[in-house]
Amino acid sequence: MLSLDELRTKKIGLVLSSGFFGFYAHAGCLCALAELGIHPQGFSGSSAGAIIAALGASGMPCEKIRGSIFSLKKADFWDPEPWYRVALNGLRLFRGWHGYLNGDRFAALLQRMLPVAAFEELLYPCVITTINLSTKTREWRTTGSLADAVQASCTVPWLFKFKSMQNALHVDGGFADKAPVEALARHMQPEVLIVHYLKSSNLRDGDSSFLSRRFSPGKANTLAVTIGRHEHYLTQKRLVEHMGIPVLEIVPTLPTVSPSLLNRGPAACEEARRQTLAFFAQAS
Repeated sequence: MLSLDELRTKKIGLVLSSGFFGFYAHAGCLCALAELGIHPQGFSGSSAGAIIAALGASGMPCEKIRGSIFSLKKADFWDPEPWYRVALNGLRLFRGWHGYLNGDRFAALLQRMLPVAAFEELLYPCVITTINLSTKTREWRTTGSLADAVQASCTVPWLFKFKSMQNALHVDGGFADKAPVEALARHMQPEVLIVHYLKSSNLRDGDSSFLSRRFSPGKANTLAVTIGRHEHYLTQKRLVEHMGIPVLEIVPTLPTVSPSLLNRGPAACEEARRQTLAFFAQAS
C-alpha cells in the first residue's frame, strides 16, 4: 500500500461502480479524497457512478457536487407513463414496451447538473460505460454528449425507457461493467487506480438465503447475474494489476437509498466519506 504522501504525487484514476442511487456514496468518497489531498486525474463510472464520474471530471468542487445531489427530489426525475398505458402494455405482455419512466425529466436534470455539454470540454479524462442493445456490445463512451452518455449508463431496464443515441438503444452500463477498471486504465494510463465499489446487496446475503424468499428461481437468476458481474470486475482488476497498475479497493457498508428514500442520501454520503478516510488511515 502506498503512503498518502506517495499517492499525492501519483497520477490517480478513480473508478466509481454502479449501485442503485449510489451517487451519494460516491460523492462522499470523492470528498474524502479531496480532504486527503488526493486529486484524481481521470474518472470512470457505470450507472450511478457515471453521474459522479462526470461531475468529478468536470472539476466541480466537492461542496458543489454535494449541494447538487442533496437538493434532489423524486419529482426531478420521476415521470412515469399514465397507469392505464402501463396496464394496456401489460395486457400485451409488455411486447414493444420500453419502460416505466419516460426519462425526459432525468435528461433535463442532467442538463442542469452537468457544467459542460461534451466529454471534450471536461477538465480530466472520463469513461462512461453503456450497453448498446442494437449492436449487442458494451461501449466505453469518451466523446460526444456527456449528458446522453450518463443518462444511457443510468437507464435501468424496466424502470427507464431505453435511451436512444446515434440510432441505437442503450441501457445501464453496470450490467456489463460493474466497475469499469480496464476502461480507465486503458484510457488514461494511470499510475494508481482507486475503486469505490458498491457491492450488490445479494452478495452480502447468507448462503442460499434466496431459497427462503418468494419466487426463489427468480432470486437465483438475479444472484447469478450479480455473481457474473462481480467476477468480471475481479478479472478486470487482475488484468490491470498485471499491467503494473496498483488497484486500491474501497468497499463501504452504507444505508440504502432509493427514489422514495432520498432523505437517506446525505447520511450515505457522510458514511462513505468516513469509511474512505478510515481506509486510508488504516493503510497508512
